[in-house]
Amino acid sequence: MAESELSSAPCAPAGSRVLVFEQVDPTLRSVEWLRAQGLVVHADRAMWQPDFQRYSEDQIIQAAQNYDAVMGASGASFSRRVLEALPHLRCISKFGIGVDSIDVAAATEQGILVSHTGGDTQIKPVSEHAIALMLALRKQLQTWTPAYMRAGGWRADTYASYLEGTTLGLVGLGRIGRGVAERLAGWNMRLLAHDPYLGEAPSGIEMVGLDELLARSDAVSLHAPATPANHHMINAHALARMKPTAILINTGRAALVDYPALRRALQQGTIAGAGLDVFDREPPDPADPLFSMPNVLVTPHVAAWTFEGVQNMGWQGARNLWAMLGGEGEATLVNPAAAGRARRGSPSSSMSATRSCS
Repeated sequence: MAESELSSAPCAPAGSRVLVFEQVDPTLRSVEWLRAQGLVVHADRAMWQPDFQRYSEDQIIQAAQNYDAVMGASGASFSRRVLEALPHLRCISKFGIGVDSIDVAAATEQGILVSHTGGDTQIKPVSEHAIALMLALRKQLQTWTPAYMRAGGWRADTYASYLEGTTLGLVGLGRIGRGVAERLAGWNMRLLAHDPYLGEAPSGIEMVGLDELLARSDAVSLHAPATPANHHMINAHALARMKPTAILINTGRAALVDYPALRRALQQGTIAGAGLDVFDREPPDPADPLFSMPNVLVTPHVAAWTFEGVQNMGWQGARNLWAMLGGEGEATLVNPAAAGRARRGSPSSSMSATRSCS
């Protein structure tokens, strides 16, 4: 939605204080729009800066003191401890679909509204990125690089392969998992999926258990949410179930993978390779062995990092925040039940996920 389509609404508390702990919109227009509505906005770390760093819990507690609302991505953990240390906090506007960096249950108990962004902003680019990593690994693009050719390298005894006729296993068949499947529908591939929350398999996809998926797949792509039940679901046991010729793609959540076990599996040839956009520590240690392995392709958590996409994400986050504070529009709430437990001075307890001031 363009900023001209958004107008101020008198029902939002004038002077509410907002900390944008991570800036995602490089045009800054969505943040400026919030200021134009009468909110007092402090914009902190910009995600496009090369020296970007995450917050520790103590740092975000200190930074967010006395703010009514915060907005950002996954660079800060809002654990129960953090939430309890921020008595003025009323709303969290999260950039991105996943909310595993927030203790949503604790937020709901304390009457703190949580929203997230989604839609095509992430589905399209992340689906394409997962496929790009698969293709790049199969085409040996991690080997045949400009640096390789500058050193005099030519074909040698390295051979590419193709996706056609192979089996892809999708772990998680939500919007992004389905996006991958839809884009590969005409590639003459066998599509397997594991998703315990899905009752019926979409056309062209065979639903199987996780162990069977790992054993049969030539490529495994992770798209499951980061829940306690899914923590390290790809561990040493799971990696040992995979074919030695298989590759692992993770554009989802780092918590799905036991990264020490993955490093060992890649070094020992348990699996053939990995394409990774997320890491167990972000930003990762530049000395991480993954970055020097010849069978690994890495990208710096940029699967959804398109110029149009991050602007849309910034605007959706800003609209969510404005709606949660009692302004115009609707918020894509993760925990609408929190409205009934609103903290003193919080948005009306009658607010719902479709609440509007009009």
